[in-house]
Amino acid sequence: MRSRGFTLIELLVALAIMAIISAVAVPIYTQYSIRTQRTNAEKDLMMCAQSMERLNTQTFTYAGHLGGGASTGPVDANVCTPSTTMYTLALTVADANTFTLRATPIAGSVVASNGMLEVDATGATRWDRNNDGDFGDTDETNWTH
Repeated sequence: MRSRGFTLIELLVALAIMAIISAVAVPIYTQYSIRTQRTNAEKDLMMCAQSMERLNTQTFTYAGHLGGGASTGPVDANVCTPSTTMYTLALTVADANTFTLRATPIAGSVVASNGMLEVDATGATRWDRNNDGDFGDTDETNWTH
């Protein structure tokens, strides 16, 4: 009578194959997640910018639309309702003629090292690709992935 089953060598080979597949798949999935979350933040920024434009057509100013009549601070329901959970959206500049909306990655999240995103009243978009805290470096004046 002959035993049937897997040998230890066969199990180790299968485990090694799974480890190789995991070593390739996890970084790819992580990059996909980061790209997806950045795209969600970009969508939210554009949605909030459209809301600021609508509010400006009603009041003829970009200032004073946040809760309590504040001109700058975290975006609230008076302006728009962001759907992203990996970025905080804030109105960093708002006066009669211009505004700037900024999405900042939440510390400890998967996108923490991905850099800030901005959009302003002229429609200009910026992405701090190297996460150095400014938008002055080469190729940081757009959201192109």
